[in-house]
Amino acid sequence: MFKKVNGITINYEVKGQGEETIIFVHGLGGSLNIWNSQVNICSRYFKTITYDLRGSGRSEVSTNEYSIELWVEDLKALLDSENVGQAHLVGWSLGTLIVQHFAITHPEMVLSQSLVGPLWEIPETGKTNLYKRADLVEQEGMDAVADTIIDGGVSPYSKHGQTALVGLIRELLQRNDKRAYAATCKALADGKAINHQDVQAPTLLIVGDGDNTAPVPVATRLLNHFPNAKLEVISNSGHWTTVEKPQEVNQLLLRFLQTANQSQTVRV
Repeated sequence: MFKKVNGITINYEVKGQGEETIIFVHGLGGSLNIWNSQVNICSRYFKTITYDLRGSGRSEVSTNEYSIELWVEDLKALLDSENVGQAHLVGWSLGTLIVQHFAITHPEMVLSQSLVGPLWEIPETGKTNLYKRADLVEQEGMDAVADTIIDGGVSPYSKHGQTALVGLIRELLQRNDKRAYAATCKALADGKAINHQDVQAPTLLIVGDGDNTAPVPVATRLLNHFPNAKLEVISNSGHWTTVEKPQEVNQLLLRFLQTANQSQTVRV
C-alpha cells in the first residue's frame, strides 16, 4: 500500500488484528521484505506494520539528503496516520538507530524496542568508509559494492549453506536507487548516539556471533548503558540476522514480547 506521510509517498504493509502494534524498521540497503518471516508469526498476535524508509524500496526518494531525525519524523507521521498511539518498535541495523532516536524523542509512544544488529554510533573509520562507499555508488552504481557488502555482512555459514539467500540479498541491494543509497550511507555516517540511560522502555538486543558490522562488543556496550535491556547472541549469523536466522530471531522476539505485551498471551 502507499500513503502520503510527512510530505512523501511511503510504501507500507499492515497485517494482523492484535490489540497492540509492532512496527518494523529496516536498515541500509534493505526494504520491508527483510521482515517477512517475523511478520508471518508476529501478525498472529499483534497488528504489524512494515514500511520502506524514505529513499528505500518502493517509497519515494524525495530529497538528496536524509538524516536520522528525518526518518524519525517519517515514522511518527506513519504511526499517527494509522492512529497508533503506542507500539513495540523493532529495528535492524540503521533501523536500530532510528528506533533509538524515536524512543528518546517520543518515549510515550514506545512500549518496547527490539534492536537486531544494533548500532551505537558509527566509529570514525566506519564513517569514512561509508562516505567512500557513497561516492563509489554514485559513480558506478550498486553493482560496485554489492559483493563487498555481502562478504562483510553475511556469515560464512550462510554463504556456504544458504546460497539462494546470498542471491536474494544481492538482488535486494542491486534494486536500490544509487543516489538514495548514497544519501542513506551519509546519513548513517552522520548519525549520533543517544543518551541510552534516558530510555526506560524494555529493550531486547539481538546480534549474530559473526556480525562484523555491529559486532557483539557493540551490543554488550548497549546492554551496559540501557537501564532495562537484555542481550541475545545468535550462533552462525552475520549482520543480516533476520534472514540468515529467521526462526531464532522469531523465537527470541516473541519470548521478549510476551513479557512486554500488555494485552494477551504470546505462545512461543
